Amino acid sequence: MEFANNFTLNRHTKAVNVLAVSKHGSLLLTGGNDGCVVVWSLTSGEMIQEIHSPAAGYISAIIWADIDDRGETMFAFGASNGNIQMYEYDALFEFRSATIGHLGAIESLAWDPNYCRLASAGDGHPQVWNLRPDKTFTPMVSQPEKQVYVACTIHFYDKGASLLVSYLESGDSLGISNGTEKVSSRIGNAALDGNYLLVSNLKDGVDKYAIPNLTHVQSFNHVILRNIPLQISVARQSGLLFVGGDDGFAQIFDYTTGAYRGQLDHGSRGDCITPVVSHEGRSKCLVITGTCLNGHSSMKVWGESDVMPEEHVTSLSSPSPSTAVQLVRFAIICVLVNALMHALQSGAFSTLYVLL
Repeated sequence: MEFANNFTLNRHTKAVNVLAVSKHGSLLLTGGNDGCVVVWSLTSGEMIQEIHSPAAGYISAIIWADIDDRGETMFAFGASNGNIQMYEYDALFEFRSATIGHLGAIESLAWDPNYCRLASAGDGHPQVWNLRPDKTFTPMVSQPEKQVYVACTIHFYDKGASLLVSYLESGDSLGISNGTEKVSSRIGNAALDGNYLLVSNLKDGVDKYAIPNLTHVQSFNHVILRNIPLQISVARQSGLLFVGGDDGFAQIFDYTTGAYRGQLDHGSRGDCITPVVSHEGRSKCLVITGTCLNGHSSMKVWGESDVMPEEHVTSLSSPSPSTAVQLVRFAIICVLVNALMHALQSGAFSTLYVLL
């Protein structure tokens, strides 16, 4: 499967940290170190809206908050000052509420559409929030248990009945409903895919663990030049796994076999392509990558290519003229050698002479 760069998005003046594609794949949210959230059209590549929040610091987490099948109506983002802000669509996306979620940066956000709840991770602990009719949040836990480690990712699973929190330094993954399990490495970043947790291990690639016991089942190995948490995205229908990179490109793996399938060349050598997200529609898979470099940050939107590369067309269609000539010559030589062998065995050199 080949991917082509559909278009490039440029608006942020500093590093792009987070990406989020809407449920139906038509809108993209981006957030960066410039304290801005930008809403993009994934159909045209045009910027729809820009939301400035300089007092919040940098944007560290972002999530679509769908309360029905319409989707694309609300989103929430977390910032380095610990605030969580909610926006709702009304001609444009309008501010609805701001909640002091944590004392430090919001590391991760998750949305549960089953119960319309938001989960957040920051300053070493998770929190779950109920969404009220006025679009404000109220905490479910008055004094959540705090860890000494960084709570880097948070996910709802089991249809919203359970919560999975991963910690950076310890390698712990805390399942709120079933206790704590430990993976065999540190957790730079993590993505949840059904009953599997995929972990960027900050050492040699991505490891796949089965939930709830976190049994290691597979690895997707790649070279790591810098100790940077890389984001992960799974495209289940396409059978692909996308991982950010630290050398100018994002990486593609076969999700079933773990084999390396190629790369998405986003930037120059040495550029950090940390944020990556994918979306599968009815027919095609979209992938969005972003650069984490201040001053010339960009996002690129990649789509499945309908045009097969030229070298593949040559090899899979009719042979080229030079190849056809070589095949004819080889066939003639085979006929002559076969006739000569029969002549030597029978002694009928005159017959061979007439044949030639």
